Amino acid sequence: MAGFLRDCAGRNQAVFFFGGDHRAIYALRDRIAADWPALRVAGICDADFAGPADRAVLDHIAAADADVIVTDLPKARFRQFCAQCDTARIRGKRVNLPGSFPSFAAGEAGALSGRFLPRRLRRFGAAAKMGLAFCRIVMMQKLRGAFPPADAVTPRRGSRG
Repeated sequence: MAGFLRDCAGRNQAVFFFGGDHRAIYALRDRIAADWPALRVAGICDADFAGPADRAVLDHIAAADADVIVTDLPKARFRQFCAQCDTARIRGKRVNLPGSFPSFAAGEAGALSGRFLPRRLRRFGAAAKMGLAFCRIVMMQKLRGAFPPADAVTPRRGSRG
């Protein structure tokens, strides 16, 4: 998505973002404003509803007069959206990047994205995570072996049983 946005900014294209829920779309807008201030955002609209877009949503998209409409819809819903745009005579190239808005808004890898951490530190973090997982496995095996099962009865020394 970053390359696509860079390309749109370089071509001075107005972009409309449609899809995701209200949190994802606003987080996406904020990230784009911070990272690509040259990108012309014509508008945004969440798709936090079931079924087709209603007339008010289509009018909102049409009024934005965007060069490109970017969505993150499932394929079937994107086809339905394109048909609605054709019927409403909404111009603009339509690009679908299914499910991409939340992950891109969060920085691809979540709150501590790779763009904030040097590669060496990311590799160390991954190695440390694997090491801790291994230690957890060994510790759980040791703990299971340290305590006999509750239903096991062990005879005492010197007692007759």
